[in-house]
Amino acid sequence: MNWYEPNRHLMPGRDDLAWLVSRSDEVSFTGCDASGWEDGTWVLHAFYELPFNAALPTHDELRKARVASREEEQLIIGGVNLDDLTTSTGGGLGYQRRPAAEWQRRTWSEMMARFPQDWPAGGPAPCFRWFPVRDVPANIGLPTEGSMAEEDFGELIKVLCRHVPTPACSLYFADVFSFADPREAPVYEVDLGDLASLLRGLSEDKQVFTPANIWPADRSWLVYTDYDLWATKVSGSSKLINELRAHPLLETLDWAPSEAP
Repeated sequence: MNWYEPNRHLMPGRDDLAWLVSRSDEVSFTGCDASGWEDGTWVLHAFYELPFNAALPTHDELRKARVASREEEQLIIGGVNLDDLTTSTGGGLGYQRRPAAEWQRRTWSEMMARFPQDWPAGGPAPCFRWFPVRDVPANIGLPTEGSMAEEDFGELIKVLCRHVPTPACSLYFADVFSFADPREAPVYEVDLGDLASLLRGLSEDKQVFTPANIWPADRSWLVYTDYDLWATKVSGSSKLINELRAHPLLETLDWAPSEAP
């Protein structure tokens, strides 16, 4: 059972995915991108760093040490030891609370300067493939995958609340396992202003994700957070998108598949 069903804060949506499907090149379990708005930009999920002067081990070195000391189990799937074949990057998955105050927010621009290899290293949209370093120092927290984190999501919701005709908005959650066809997945409704605090509360005792798609009653904008990405795409009016671009905290990137940052 998913965290959002049943949930007293969410109501069955009066909308469905048909209109979104009609604007999309592909309907996916991981989130639905679509076109048809005046403008759009990507909100990049943030890095965080715990500053240290001394050199630290990497996330992968710490992982291997914990496995060697039996603090953690080896990751074996289908008889294959993935710890022997992969590098642990320490990347986060799902919604994450704002780290403790000593963790400092880092922009993608800062990380590009810190690790000046070729950006992006590949990928259809901002994701882990864009980051050219796999063995990352343990005091660097990579962006969350598949979900916005608390700080960014809260700020985005504040902006979106200024661009809705009514408080009720529709939500589609990426559901990789429950439906044979993603178009069969349910749509929910919630008061947009309640959504950030709802996820913050639920994240105290379970893993949650921000919705794969959010849209208002007049469909004047769309939020798209793919399950596999390190960024969230917002499409809408130029007024909305320019407000996001000018936001003092959110880092945005105007990117399309045929372009490079």
